[in-house]
Amino acid sequence: MKKTTRFALMIAALSAFSLGFTSCEPENGPENDSQYADRTYGNEAVASCEALINQLNAATKKIVGSRLTDKQAETLKAAVENDVQNVIIPTYTRLADAAVALQKALGDLSAKDIKQSDIDAACAAFKEARAWWEKSEAFLGGAASDFDIDPTIDSWPLNRDLLLSYFQTGKYSEDALEDASILGFHALEFVLFRNGKNRTIAEFQTNDSYKGFTSVPAAEELKYAQAVAKQLVNRCYQLQVSWELTPTSSRLEAVKKAGLEYQTKNGRSFGWNMINAGTSGSTFDDLADVIQQLLNDDEGSCAAIADEVGSGKIGNPFVSGYIFYVESPYSFNSITDFQNNIRSIENIWYGSTDGSRHPAQHSLHQWFKDNDSATGNAVEKAIADAIQKIGAMPAPFVKYVSTIWNKSFEDDKVVDLE
Repeated sequence: MKKTTRFALMIAALSAFSLGFTSCEPENGPENDSQYADRTYGNEAVASCEALINQLNAATKKIVGSRLTDKQAETLKAAVENDVQNVIIPTYTRLADAAVALQKALGDLSAKDIKQSDIDAACAAFKEARAWWEKSEAFLGGAASDFDIDPTIDSWPLNRDLLLSYFQTGKYSEDALEDASILGFHALEFVLFRNGKNRTIAEFQTNDSYKGFTSVPAAEELKYAQAVAKQLVNRCYQLQVSWELTPTSSRLEAVKKAGLEYQTKNGRSFGWNMINAGTSGSTFDDLADVIQQLLNDDEGSCAAIADEVGSGKIGNPFVSGYIFYVESPYSFNSITDFQNNIRSIENIWYGSTDGSRHPAQHSLHQWFKDNDSATGNAVEKAIADAIQKIGAMPAPFVKYVSTIWNKSFEDDKVVDLE
């Protein structure tokens, strides 16, 4: 199921429900189990995302609705260039590096030959790659959406029924790699993790114990994960070279060999395209067009991911009771994912992959500090509040929403939310 954004659903969900640096460790549950039945935490997390959307929209309006001086336009352009060079490209580069580490850890080893240290390394690399991917979702506008990279590597919920049928029929190699619902991060997550923990070598040397999969040799799941990991690497390379002003040659070669696109319709890199808004060859009409894409476009922007986190990732399971829609349920990484989505906004705002910890000289943070500190402070407070409120939800998230709705994740029927 492809991810969707629903700005209107956020308000409706809140109204209805009012009635009633990233660690590689799994989410830890609260000390008091009664917190799992307390809806306050989820309500506050969803509300914080709506508040953030409102502040991002206000900041966008402040820029787009103003007649900027030459100096204001110049410093804003410098902030955009910094975001490309020091946030977007490094994020995708580190994502690709982690994907490579994941693929190397799994290699082509059989379940008989692979060691627990290999599985543990793959799990750690998975979480590292996952963190950088989630920290990229504020800027999905561009290669990730234009080339269908996002749905290919991050569609959820995992279609377990389809995956099971591939294993049962033996068609789990080439054919399976065509259906996004059983690819990418969540297929790898299913193979590598159980109940928030790394699977053991002993588990890979027998049949799976997951409900419905007990007839499937886990060794076959490992082979499938190895194929998915190789595809993930190429797609992450594609993201990196698509944005680089001068593509990394070895990774560009791999992208070309895989037959993947990597340039805009005008034959430019996406980084060049954004930096050179308003000039011949760019698909952006002007600087204001870029700011809207970064901050509050309907898709692939800061506001879009804030909405997706609030109304989709949290809202669909928590507000609407669609427990099957929980993202990252096997690794118990959901809340970390949600927070990293908000950190992707924080990084774009502060112009740094370390967000507010190391603000860049040329950034939206500095621009508003110099030109409209009240609006800038409101955005920054909303970012920090969303990260805090999301992190305050009882973990793991799948247990929280299952308790709220008295449904099990494994038994909840998957329905199309499109």
